Order: sequence, then structure tokens, then C-alpha cells
Amino acid sequence: MQETFVLKAKKAIRKIAAIGAGAGMLAATAGGALALDLAEYPSPFIVGGKYDNSNVFVVGANAASDDSLGVLDIGAGLQFESKVCSSGGGSITVSGGKSEQIPLGAAVADANSYTFDTELQDDDIPTLLDTTITFRSADYDVQENLAFATGNATIATSLTSADDDYETSVVMEMGRDAIKYFYLFDETIQPNLSSSTTPLELKFLGKTLKITSIDTTLATKFTAYVGTEYFMNVGDEVEVNGKKVILENVGSGGAVVVNVDGVSETIPSASTETVNGIEVTNDETFYEDNKDQRSATLVIGKNSQETFQDGDAYVGEDEDNPNWVWDVGGLNDNAASSLTTSTAEVTGPKLGIENDFVWNDDSDNPIGVGECLDLPNNYVSICLDSLSVADDNYATVTMEFDTSADLSDACGGCAGLTAAPSIYIHANKDEALVVDGADLSNSNGTAADWRTDKIWISGVYAGAGAAVDAYSIYYEDNNNKVVYAGNATTADATYTNFGHIEYDNTKGTDARFYIHNEDGGAAGNVSIDLQLYDATYLANSEYINTTWDATQVAATSVIFTSLGDTLSSEEAGELVWQATNVGTKDEDHRTEYGVIIRNPKSHGASDEVVLDIPGDQVFANVVIKGTSATTSTSGSNCEVTAIETKSMLDTEVTNPANYNLIVVGGPAINSVAEQFVGSADDFRATYSAGEALIKLVANGDKVAMVVAGYNAMDTRRAAKVLQNFKDYSLAGTSVVVKGTTLSDMTVVKG
Repeated sequence: MQETFVLKAKKAIRKIAAIGAGAGMLAATAGGALALDLAEYPSPFIVGGKYDNSNVFVVGANAASDDSLGVLDIGAGLQFESKVCSSGGGSITVSGGKSEQIPLGAAVADANSYTFDTELQDDDIPTLLDTTITFRSADYDVQENLAFATGNATIATSLTSADDDYETSVVMEMGRDAIKYFYLFDETIQPNLSSSTTPLELKFLGKTLKITSIDTTLATKFTAYVGTEYFMNVGDEVEVNGKKVILENVGSGGAVVVNVDGVSETIPSASTETVNGIEVTNDETFYEDNKDQRSATLVIGKNSQETFQDGDAYVGEDEDNPNWVWDVGGLNDNAASSLTTSTAEVTGPKLGIENDFVWNDDSDNPIGVGECLDLPNNYVSICLDSLSVADDNYATVTMEFDTSADLSDACGGCAGLTAAPSIYIHANKDEALVVDGADLSNSNGTAADWRTDKIWISGVYAGAGAAVDAYSIYYEDNNNKVVYAGNATTADATYTNFGHIEYDNTKGTDARFYIHNEDGGAAGNVSIDLQLYDATYLANSEYINTTWDATQVAATSVIFTSLGDTLSSEEAGELVWQATNVGTKDEDHRTEYGVIIRNPKSHGASDEVVLDIPGDQVFANVVIKGTSATTSTSGSNCEVTAIETKSMLDTEVTNPANYNLIVVGGPAINSVAEQFVGSADDFRATYSAGEALIKLVANGDKVAMVVAGYNAMDTRRAAKVLQNFKDYSLAGTSVVVKGTTLSDMTVVKG
């Protein structure tokens, strides 16, 4: 089985790594002495982008100016590293591959302009071949293709897939036979003319494949060399599957003598033998009288030659549970290969592989953000690289039932508005909400839009000319005063827009609020809907529907009583995504636009709905790349945090173990340095002019780093190395910096 496909193990390893990283960070914070490795610098002085306030710079009371300049250089470097970068966000640039931003819930490849083509070739992925091969003294044009069965690979969320266990994760689901790789013959060829003496030799998934025979009655069955091909001189040694294989001799008749981990075997010409668990095929020999000039081409592997049939496990796969299987046919045809893009099927000679797994729920461990689906030999990778919106670029919008909102500012102290049962919509970002005055009746004299982060909807006071099928909209202005905006009509199930979200690039018609009366009358169920829309990617719109119970208390008065039919109780139908009831789901969920619906059951029990709104529609950055591809991400966001550096003279340090010390200057000028690296005489006996020591040492539960030169300029050079530590190979507990100027420093092991 391909190791890159054991995704359960892969995820488990990632979790263990995360636990290990957390433990390492804890050790670095609570006990710097446990992290004595300069390769981890700037840890433990900075951990996870956070500067440790117990850090103290120490210079000698009579230090030279170069020592002080060294402190400034080290401090500047630590300031630059005191930052936290958000994960995700931006678009992807790929060299050696292709990328697309795929909408959540959409297919990875289909006829849409914003997805991948269902057929990719060398102009998309340079790893794929478009070349010429020679077979039976004739040349043939060939190419490799990566094909998608339309709609069979999709970007899924917990709502688009209906698997609650995905929660807020975005994954790539895949059906069986969704991904296919084909080696296609562009010119008429007759593959069944191949033999052991005239094999059909080609590069398949980057490896040499020599087809030596094809079943004359079954066009889906062939025999080939599948091990790795080695050209070896007598005495040469290679390692295969952990065993040493030596070519000991080549005979005049074409036989070879091969030794595998101490076991020797003679293999006749054009024959295959298993030697000490390794299969060796004697493909071709070159005999000379001088033994040292003899050589042979051997195909070596766990299986060097094997017979395959359509549907069999591909080379190296678990035969009982393969991830990739052969897709073979037409090998007895005398024809060219032809790929039908719409079906990802080939007529004529067909030689390929296809996936044999199904990923349609969390138990299948589909690839998530930052993971790749690798074809055998890692020849091509399909990666869910990242999401287009950074993890920290979300505004939280809450809709909750407020039993007694004080809206009395709106009418100069109206008694009916001092404790009004209302729907209270609020955001954690300033002015992330907009009241759309032009869509309201009986507005407060203008048809403007009002920016705010607090909106109330109430049926208690509707202003002049109000009716029981209208609800009043209020907002808080820049002076923290509640202002009456106007009425939203809900008669006969009319949908009235009363506001929208304006956060980063989610604005305008992207996320609009609507109100309507589900029962078409004065009381009953009133819905507040959030419509998510994009003309290209969400043309049919996406709805998050919330239902609130309302009761008529007078001819022109209606009050809200709860989210759903019952106060303080979660109900399935009180929160609906599209046509799916989600009110009793007890996990976070993500919509197609990328909105995160926070634990509906828990929040529903408190009569509220909590939504995290992304700063733009969320897309999956999907990358398909070859072995030598590189990727870069735009839109990364790093927030630098100011640090307050503490400094002391050596004479002021009474208890060194209280601090993470950065000791600058040698023991001749800095008495604290002497405590950690020895006397000035010993230091000068060890180091010469042009040399400086950077050393990490235990300091109780903390750590000390000594930056000490033979003279002051040497110390300053070492400080420059720490300021630009990424340009140097720092490792172990100590290194020596050598140089004569501030630009010629080299670092050697201490």
C-alpha cells in the first residue's frame, strides 16, 4: 500500500506531532533548560511568536560600545520574530502545476470555468509526458493524462455532505474511479507484438515499465518488468527493500551471479529468480574477458516481473485493499488511444490506473486542508492546499431573543420600549451591520443606509400607521443612542430586506437579512433569513433561516416570545440551512459561502443563533502538481507585537536564575558571562582573535545564552549572526562565529 495513502495513520501522526509541539512549547516556557538547541532559536526567548517577558539582556558595567550595539542587533531580531501569522487566506501561485479556487460544495473538475478541466496534460502539469517512444524500430507519439470523472471529486463541508463529523472542516470527497491516470498512444500501435526480446518499454508514472507479453485472448492482461532497472558493473552494489544486492559476475553465455545480503544465485539470460526474498530479472548482459569490464542490466524489486489484469492492485499496493488499481484494455488492438473527456474513458489501447477507494464521510479520512492525495510514486499530487479566507478573518454575528431591550431612546422615553421583547442582532466588529433604510416603510425621514453593530427588531412599537404585520427596526448610532429606522412589512409572507452584513469583502448583496411572517398573519412564526449570494458561485442563493415565535397582544402590537416555539429549548426547525433542519445539531457547521454556524443545539437552548461570517466567500485553494512543483500563497497576514526589552548591567544581576539571560560580552568584561563560560584566561586560551562563542546553558528552570567574542568586535559579529539567524546553520548548544568584518561571518560547530 502506498504510504501516503494511510491517512488515518497520517492524521494520528499529525495529532501526536501537535501534542509534542505543545509539550515542547511548555518546556520552553516553564523550563528553558530543557530546550538547549540553537537550531530552535529564537526559542526559548520567543515561543509561538510571543516574547517571554522574563528575558533580560546583560552587558558589563564597563562594556565596550560594540557590546551595546550587539544588544541592539539581537533585540531588533527578536522584535521582528515577535509576531503571529494567521493560517490560510489568499490565492495560490504554482510553478510546475495548476491551481484553482473551488467553491465549497462544488466539483473539483467539470465544465464550469472556475474548476479544473476534466483532462489535464503536460501543459498543465509539466511532470506529465508528451514525447516519443521507439517500439520495434518505429517511433510513436505518446502522452500522459490525468482525467477526472465529472463531479466525482468534490469539496465538501458538514452541510454539503451531511456528515456532522466534518464540523467546520473542509475536505475533498471522492467516489471510486474519480481520478484516472492514462498513458495514451497518439498514433496507431499494436502493443501485443511485444516480447521479452522486443518489449514495449515506456515511462509509466515516472518508472520504467517493460511489457514483455500480452494475453492474446484477453486484451486486459499483460506481463511486464515492474522492478527498478539498474545498470551495474561487476562489483557494484545497490540497496533494494533494505537488502544489499551485488553483481558478482557475468558469464560468457549471458548468465549472471547475484548476491543478496550474503546469498548468491546464478540467473540465466532473460530469466527471473528470487534471491533471498528479492526478485531479480537478468534483462541484458555485457561480457568482456576482463572481469572488471563486465556489466549487466538487472530489474530488481520485491517483484521484478509480474502479470497484471484490469482491476488488479497496482504495483506495491495492498492486493486485498488497494488504493490504486490497473485500468487496462484494448491491448490487442492495432489502433491509437482516444480519451473521451466527458466520461474519462479510453478507446483503443488503454494503459492506466484509477482510484479504488471511496471517501464520502469522516470515517474515510478524506484529505483536509494542507493535505494531498498522491498518485503512486508521488508522481502527481492533488492537494487541498488552503482556504482563501484566513482563519482570523471572520466577524461573529449573533441573533438572540432579548426579553427586555431598552429601546426608549428611539421615541424620547416611550413607556412601551423600556423593556421590549426583541430580536437582538449584534456583531463583534465595528459597523459590520447595515440597516437598509430604503427598504423600510415609515422610515425616520431618510432612505439612507446606517452602519452599526447593533440592530433590534421589535413588534411593540411600530410608529405612525403601523399594523400588526409590520415590525420595527432599530439600531445603535455612533453616539451609542438607539435610533428608530423604520418598519419591515411581513404581510402575506412578504420577504422584506431590512439590512445586510458589511465586513471586509462580504458586503452589498453578499449577505442580506430578510424578515417574513411564515403564517401570513398577525402572530405565529416570524422568520429572519440570512441570504448568501454570489452571481457566479451561488446563483441560486443560500439561506440560513431562523424562526421566532410571536404573539399578538393588541390590535397593533405583537411581541416576540422565543427562538422557535418554546423558550429556552432547542428545536430542529428553529434553524434551517437550505431545506435541512439543523437546530438540534450539536456540532459547529460550515455553509457553502463559508459561514460557520456555531453549535446550534447549545445556542438554541439559550434562544440564540451564532454565526461566524467570513471576510469573503470561502474557496478551497486546490493545487494539482508534479514532483518538482513549488507553491506560494498571497494574502498571508502577520501581526507584529511590540516587545519591552529589559536590560541590566552585570553588577545588577543578583539572582541569574530569575531570568532568561542574553549575556553579551566576554568574561573579561561581563562577570555574568564568566559564571557560564569560565574565566577570561580560560576563554582566551580557547578562542582567538576573529572568533566569538554563542552558547546556550542551563540557568535553573530557565536558560542563558552567552554571546562572547575574543574582543568586542567579535562579539558584535556574533550578535549580527543572531539577528540574521535564518541565514546561518545554528545547531547544538554552542557554535563559533568566525570573521574579520561585519559581512564575512561563518559559523562552525562549537
